[in-house]
Amino acid sequence: MKRSFLIGNWEFIIPNYICHTIHVKEKQTRTFGGAAVLLAGMGIIAKLIGALYRVPLTNIVGAEGMGLYQMVFPLYTVLLAFCGGGMTSATSRVVAKYTAIGNDRTALRAVRVAFLPLIGISVCCAGGVALLSNVISRIQGNADAAVAYLALCPSLLFSGGICVLRGYFQGKSKMLPSGISQLIEQVIKLILGLYLSGLLMPRGVKYAVCGALIGVSVSELCALVFLGIRFLFFTKKRVKIVNLRTVNAESSEEFTTMPVSDRALLKELYSFALSVTLGSLVLPITQMIDSALVINLLMHGGEGRAEATALFGLFVGPVGTLVNMPTVVALSVSVAFLPLITRAVERGEDSSMLTRKAVKWVMLFVIPVTAVFLLFPDRVCMTLYRKGLTAEQLTVASRLLRVQALSVFYLGVLQLSTALLQGHNKAHKPVINLLIGACVKVGLTPLTVRMFGIVGASFATTLCYCIAATLSVRMAYKCMPIGASAADTFIKPMVFTAFGALGFWGTVALTANLALPYLWQTVIAAAVFAVIYAVGIVLSGALDIKSEIFHFIRRHRDKTSGAGE
Repeated sequence: MKRSFLIGNWEFIIPNYICHTIHVKEKQTRTFGGAAVLLAGMGIIAKLIGALYRVPLTNIVGAEGMGLYQMVFPLYTVLLAFCGGGMTSATSRVVAKYTAIGNDRTALRAVRVAFLPLIGISVCCAGGVALLSNVISRIQGNADAAVAYLALCPSLLFSGGICVLRGYFQGKSKMLPSGISQLIEQVIKLILGLYLSGLLMPRGVKYAVCGALIGVSVSELCALVFLGIRFLFFTKKRVKIVNLRTVNAESSEEFTTMPVSDRALLKELYSFALSVTLGSLVLPITQMIDSALVINLLMHGGEGRAEATALFGLFVGPVGTLVNMPTVVALSVSVAFLPLITRAVERGEDSSMLTRKAVKWVMLFVIPVTAVFLLFPDRVCMTLYRKGLTAEQLTVASRLLRVQALSVFYLGVLQLSTALLQGHNKAHKPVINLLIGACVKVGLTPLTVRMFGIVGASFATTLCYCIAATLSVRMAYKCMPIGASAADTFIKPMVFTAFGALGFWGTVALTANLALPYLWQTVIAAAVFAVIYAVGIVLSGALDIKSEIFHFIRRHRDKTSGAGE
C-alpha cells in the first residue's frame, strides 16, 4: 500500500509503512500529552475531593479519630498490594506490548488471565483480616481499631478487578475510564463516609471511624461496577484489527501475531506484577511498622495512648494527605508514560523526546508545590484544619509538613524513574532502591523519634524517598540518556517559584492590612502565586502552550476529516 501527495505539479508517492512510522512517532507526544493531562486533571479533582473529605472528617472525629482511621490503612494497603496492586502496571504493560505488535486478541485475553487468580487471593485476604482483626489491633496498641478492620474487609474483594480493568484501559491509552472510576470512588466515599461518620459519632469515635470506612468499601464496589460495564461496551465496539500488511515486510517478524498460551501469558503478567507488587509493598509495610513503632515510642517517651495516637494521626493523616496530594500529577504522567515507553521499546523506536517531556511536566509541578509546603506550612495547615485541630496540634502539623516538603519532589522523581525502568522491563530495580530507603527509614526512626518526637518520623520518611529517588534516577539514566533541558526543567521553575513566593508574602501583608478574613487572605495570595508562576513559565518558553494548542487542534481536525471520509 502506498500514499501520494501533491506539491505544486509534482506527485510524491511514499510507502505506507513509512507514513505509519512517521505518524506513530509524531502521535506519541500528542497521545502522551492528552492522556497525561486528562488523567492528571481527573486525579487532581479526585485528590481534592479526598482532601475535602479528610478536612470535615478530621473536624468530626478529631485527631484521635484520624489516628485510629490511619492505623488500619498501612495493613490495608499491604493487602491491597497482594490483591492486585502490581497488576495495574503489569496489565497495562502487557496490553500495550501486544497492542503494539498487532495482537489484540492476546491483549484482551490478558484481562481474563490476570483476573482469575486474584479472586482467590482477595477472598483469603478479606477472610484473614476478619478473623484476626482483634489480634492485629491489640498488637498495634489500640484495640478499638478492630471494628475499623471489619469495615474495610469488603473492599479487598473488589480491588483486584479494579486494578486489572484499569490496567487494560491504560494499556490502550484510554485514561478516561480510570479517571472516572477514581472520581466515583472519591465522591461515594465523601458523601456516604461523612454521612455515616456523623451518624455514628454519638456512639463513640471508633464507630464514627467505622462508618467512614464503610463508605470506602461501598466506593470500591461502585468503581468496579462502572469499570466492568465500561469494559463490556469497549470490547464490543472494538472491532478494528491492526492490518499487518501495512507494515514493512522487512520488519514483519517483529510484528508477527504469534499465538500465546494462557500459561505463558500468566507467567509474563505475574513475573512483572511480582516486582511491582513487591515495590508497592515496601512503603505500606514500612508504614505498618511505623503505626506500631512510632506510637509505642511516643508512649515510652511519656505520651499517653490517646496523645500518641493523635500525634501519629497528624503525621499520616492531615500532613500525609497534603504530601501525597501533589504527587497525583507525577503519577498521572507516569501512568500515561508507561504504555508509550513500552511500545517504543518493543518497536525499537527512539523515545528520548517523550522522556524529556515527561520529566519537564513533572518538574514544572512538583517544584512550586515543594516550595509552598516548605515556606508556608503554617498557613496551609491553618487554612485547612483550624476547625478540627487545636492550636498546639496545628503547630505540630506545620512542623511536620515543613520537614516532609522535600518528599513531594523526591516522590515525583521516584514515580517517573520507576515508570521508565518498568518500560525497559527492569521493574525490579525500583523495588531494590525503595527497599534500601525503607531500611534506612526503619533503622533511623527509633533514633529520630527519641530525639525529636513525631517530627523525627517525618525526617526519616523524607530521607527514605531521597535515597530511593536518587538510586532510581541513576539506574534510569543507564537505560537511556534523558537529556532534559536544565533551564526549562529546573532553573526557570525555581526562579518563577521565588517570584511567586514574593508575591504571596506581599499579598498576605496587603490583605492583612485590609482586615480580610484569614481564609480569603490565603486564597487571594495563592491565586497571585499561581498566576505569577504560570505566566512566567509560559512567557519564558518552559511550557510551549502554542505547540500544545496546535497539536490539539490538529488532532481534532484529523478526527473530523476522518469521520467525514
